Order: sequence, then structure tokens, then C-alpha cells
Amino acid sequence: MKHHTCCLLLTACALATGAGIAVAQDPAQSQPDAAAQAAALPRRYVSDKLVLNVYAEPDSASARVATIETGDAIGEIETSGTYVRVRLSDGREGWVGASYLTAEMPAAARLRELQGGQKAAVAAAEKKAADEILRLKSEAAALQAQLTELRAAQTTRVAEPAPTQATIPPDVEEHQEEPRLTTQPLTSSRNAAWIWPLALVGAAGVSFLAGYQALARRIRKRYGGLKIY
Repeated sequence: MKHHTCCLLLTACALATGAGIAVAQDPAQSQPDAAAQAAALPRRYVSDKLVLNVYAEPDSASARVATIETGDAIGEIETSGTYVRVRLSDGREGWVGASYLTAEMPAAARLRELQGGQKAAVAAAEKKAADEILRLKSEAAALQAQLTELRAAQTTRVAEPAPTQATIPPDVEEHQEEPRLTTQPLTSSRNAAWIWPLALVGAAGVSFLAGYQALARRIRKRYGGLKIY
């Protein structure tokens, strides 16, 4: 009887130990299953964008004056408990929770400011580039017009006919030939003015030689053929 009772106790202890081990293993198996399920879901991130209500009084139960978002700049007037009285950019005033305000610009607001500055810089650069392109196009058009004018002028010079001798009317030719006829006697008279002195000198020389020869012959006859020099 005692031996049978001991066997029952050993069997019960073994069953209890196996159940405890199974219970201890279940949480370890459930954690990987939960992580796998979370990884399978679409991933989202928490946003820091806030929309605050501006109340007429420092109480959320009072009337709402306006709403402000993250990055909006407002002026702090006074503080009352957990609320701050502020002035909006349009001049309206109200109360908002002090815990939602910060003295530093939020990251989202800085990002918007950087993006706005970048867009402005890009727009300015694009405008400058467009103006430069227009200026270059205008200069190119002016140079092209000058080149066209130069080519047209050169073509006109090449196409111009060679200068021809103008036809002279008959009456003009007669008037032009008359001076030629009148200049010929003048030329002959000038030549005669030079020839007559030469002719006179020649004639005088010939007369002198003839007279000398005649005188020499008479002297030879008188003196019996002697030559007298």
C-alpha cells in the first residue's frame, strides 16, 4: 500500500514539473511571434505637428478664438498658471497651454524655412539664368543682323557693273577738238621762234666762209698763188 502511494506521488510531481516547464516556455515563444507580426504591418512614424486652440480665457472650456500650428510665431504677453496669453500675427489675442510653447524654433519649422529659402534661391538663379539667356539671344540677333547687312553690301559691290566710258555728244566733241586745232599753230610758231635764230646764225656763218674763201683767192692771184693764212 505504501509502495503504491509513493508511485502516485512521483507521478504527480512529474506531471507538475512538465506543466511548469511548458508554461515557462510559452512567453519566450510568444515574443518572436509578436515582433514578426509588428514587422509585417505598414510602418508609420510619430509626427511632431501640433494644432493648438487659442481660447478667449485661460480655460479650455472658454470660447475658441483661433488655431495655431507648429512653427507659427506668436508674441507672449503674460502667463497665468499653465496658460500663456499670446498675440497672433493678425493682431488677435488669446490663451494657449504653456507646455506647448518653446523659445526655440521646432525642427519642422526650420525645415520649412530652409525649404522656402532653397526654393527662393533656386527661383532667383533660374530668373538670372533666363535673363542672361535673353541677353545673349538679343546680342546674337544683333550680330546676325550686322552680318546680314555686311553680306548684302558685299553682294551689292560685286553685282555693280564696271564703269563704262560715257558717250560724248557730237557738239561736245567739236568743242573738244577745236582747242586741239588752235594749239597746233601755237606749237609751230613756237618751233619757228627757235628755228629762225638758228637759220640766221647758219647763214651768217656760211656768208663768212664764202667771203673768206673769195678774199683768199684774190690774195693768191695777187701774190702769185701764195697761201696767206
